[in-house]
Amino acid sequence: MYLEKKSWFWEYGLILAAGVAVGIAALILTASGNPKNMGFCIACFLRDIAGALGLHSAANVQYIRPEIIGIVVGAAAAALAAREFRQRPGPPARRFVLGCS
Repeated sequence: MYLEKKSWFWEYGLILAAGVAVGIAALILTASGNPKNMGFCIACFLRDIAGALGLHSAANVQYIRPEIIGIVVGAAAAALAAREFRQRPGPPARRFVLGCS
């Protein structure tokens, strides 16, 4: 049986390209006005969204981050494009809280 060997690009090139894309996004976000220590910090974005939802009272970090909305919409679009988006049976609240299907 002949096994086709994958090229280096298909093994590591796509991972490298994704890392470069995230780095460029961080540079653009920082140049566009995000704080210098934040760039593309998911933890910082989630902290800001928690403040916007009233889960903490630090006034300077209480706003909805459009980056998180873009990540969620982009992930949903990628799942739809790859035909991997499917509804799971069972109560949605249990899946949301426990993270299981």
